[in-house]
Amino acid sequence: VKMRIGLDDERVTFVDAGRSAVDAGAAAVALHARTAEQRYSGRARWSAIAELVEALPHTPVLGNGDIWTAADALAMVERTGCAGVVVGRACLGRPWFFGQLADAFAGRPVRPEPPLGEVATIAADHARLLVAAIDENRGMRMMRKHLAWYLTGFAVGPAARKHLTSVSTLTELDDALAGLDPTIEVTSEAARQ
Repeated sequence: VKMRIGLDDERVTFVDAGRSAVDAGAAAVALHARTAEQRYSGRARWSAIAELVEALPHTPVLGNGDIWTAADALAMVERTGCAGVVVGRACLGRPWFFGQLADAFAGRPVRPEPPLGEVATIAADHARLLVAAIDENRGMRMMRKHLAWYLTGFAVGPAARKHLTSVSTLTELDDALAGLDPTIEVTSEAARQ
């Protein structure tokens, strides 16, 4: 069961909600450490995750909120005692982030962010899968937001960004991606953008 801290700072419900979920048979609970009122603004309150871990000593508690890098995930586990993490926005346009998390939790060096050429290949594969599952018209419309996420942190310029996020066909996408410099790199900190 995934929950937030509560509706707002006056209606904090996560400990009671966590206990109720466990009493109802939940095998684990996840806490997005913000209120519903906050949405995604402000800093996640990792201290609330630690409080839920303490309140549910026999149930795995997963933490969520402000995990942008593999180092963030390790820091959350260390600071809160949670059993694992749930990521949200950090994986949008970055499906390789799960591999980076696996590296970090296994104690391996964390693989770097891929250069734009690899990202373009992944984005094109993503688009083809969407089109195959739905159809080209709807799949490409859905893909536009994903393309914006894939480009986060890359210096491609506003014209290229606008063109890529308005493509309507796989052919247009392939042509637009072919026009990008495949060697452009980005740091893992770009995910925070």
